[in-house]
Amino acid sequence: MFYSPVTMVINGTPVIAYTCPGVEQFIDRRESKAIDKYVHGLYAKNGIVKNGEYNILIIWNEKKDILVDMWIYDGLETRGSGPLVNVRVFRNGVQDRSSGVSAGNGLAMLGLEEQQRWKCNSLKEYIEGKRPELPSKISVGKSFYV
Repeated sequence: MFYSPVTMVINGTPVIAYTCPGVEQFIDRRESKAIDKYVHGLYAKNGIVKNGEYNILIIWNEKKDILVDMWIYDGLETRGSGPLVNVRVFRNGVQDRSSGVSAGNGLAMLGLEEQQRWKCNSLKEYIEGKRPELPSKISVGKSFYV
């Protein structure tokens, strides 16, 4: 399940971050912009400067670890079949090459995000516009922040 996403820009790259219940043990829900702070730190720690045309992050936990699936979208205007998508997984702030790449809920959300992008005339309109409505099965239906 996902809380309502937050958007930000890091080093010129628009980022849409979806946070899952359980990460409260790592990111304080009472602290304004705590997700932004965590994500900025992740990019800085890993030397990520320019990272595609935009990124969609899934921030989740597995027991005592915080994980981030970083979906990197690039080549929006050069590919007739849509953007080229790459993924990196981070565990406790370090790139993890042994974990699997996402789960079914994440793939469903990413598909809805892509369908939402199709409706827009520009990347700016997509990033700054309304996020897709997720089915109740995968949506908490509220903001991460209390």
